[in-house]
Amino acid sequence: MQLSLLQQCSAWTLFLLLMLIVQRENMTSAMKVKMLNVSYHSPVGDMLNQAIMSSQYMNRRISELSTHFNRFYASGRGFNNKITRCHTSSLSRPENKEQAQNTESEVLLKLAHGLLQSWVNPLHHLWVEMGDKLGYTPPYLTKALEIKTINRNLLGAMKKITSKVNFALEENVDAPAWSELASLQSTNRNIRYFAFYNLFHCLGRDSNDVEMYLKLLKCRMVQSNC
Repeated sequence: MQLSLLQQCSAWTLFLLLMLIVQRENMTSAMKVKMLNVSYHSPVGDMLNQAIMSSQYMNRRISELSTHFNRFYASGRGFNNKITRCHTSSLSRPENKEQAQNTESEVLLKLAHGLLQSWVNPLHHLWVEMGDKLGYTPPYLTKALEIKTINRNLLGAMKKITSKVNFALEENVDAPAWSELASLQSTNRNIRYFAFYNLFHCLGRDSNDVEMYLKLLKCRMVQSNC
């Protein structure tokens, strides 16, 4: 049975339409893969990955120093029952991860930068006074110097990331003032030790928050799994 000319045309038209649909779907899938690939390997993605790795390394160093201090200097002194006060408490920020997830990316980036900036001066004095007032040896002083250096490097990374994503970063905003140097240098052992204990506690808290903010930013900007 032969098909009429009209039927042949209709069949051919349907075939072409089906081919166009398949081709379009293939092109769309390829574009999606390409977009994800470009985003993940973009300069911003690379910078965020590097910043997260640096933040994680810094947190390990902070934990090592804090654990050592608590074991050899703070043990049995009841410092964990005292109220600790952090100079960065004046910064308005999310109280937990759930709140951070509902915070705009630009705000998180500025918060990370603000926290890092707030620790530039305290970290310098931590490194100096650990040797002078606690008698720490070079291996531990090196860890303190690493923390101080990484903090500075992360500040530079934050500036580069903000410029890449077109976020405004206010350069002249004063960081929260840190006023515990006199306590770190106190001749009273309890006052001096508690000042170090308080510093390690606050530093660990703030540094963990910076790492969390960076990971959330990576989830949003690099389109990876959160």
